[in-house]
Amino acid sequence: MTNDALLALFFLSYQGSSALEEDSGSYGPAEECEARDLLGFVRQASGRYPAPAPGLVRITRTLRIFIGPDELKIRPMAKTVLLLFLRHPEGILLKHISDYRAEMTADYRRCMRSLNPDDVDRRIQRLLDIFSNELNVNISRVNAALSALVAPEKEQLYRVSGRAGTPKSIRLDRTLVIWE
Repeated sequence: MTNDALLALFFLSYQGSSALEEDSGSYGPAEECEARDLLGFVRQASGRYPAPAPGLVRITRTLRIFIGPDELKIRPMAKTVLLLFLRHPEGILLKHISDYRAEMTADYRRCMRSLNPDDVDRRIQRLLDIFSNELNVNISRVNAALSALVAPEKEQLYRVSGRAGTPKSIRLDRTLVIWE
C-alpha cells in the first residue's frame, strides 16, 4: 500500500469516515474538491470501492497483473519479461539481459509453480540466449497483450520499447505501479 493510502487510512481511522463526508458549509470549492478526491481515494484504499483508477498497474502477491480493473492475461514467460521491465524503469540493454537471470528465474518459478526446476532453468537460459529470438518474441507478446487492454492514446506508456542499441524500457510513471 502506498504512503498516501496509509496516511488516508490513518486519517479515516482517527476521524472516522463521517469526518470526510460531513458538510459544515465552511469549505470553499477547492477544499470541497480536495475532500471529494480524498474520500474517493480512502474508499478505494479501504476496499469499499475496489476498482482501481484507470491506468493504474497493480501486481498481486501471486503475480497477477491488473491494468485498471482488467487483468492482463499473458503467458508466464511474457509475464516474467514484463515484470522485469516494470522493476527497472532505467531500462535494460538486451545484450546485458543475462545480468537479470536470478530475478527472472525467481519470477518464472512463481508463475510456473508446478514446473521442474531444471525445466525453469532451461527455459530461462533459452530466453537469455542472445542468439535466439525468444526475448523479442516475448516482448512482442507483452506489447500485443497491452495494446488489446490499454487505450490507444496511452499504449506507448505501457509498451516495452527502445531504439536499437539503447536500453529497452516501459515509459509508465512508476507511481502508477502498485506491488502488493
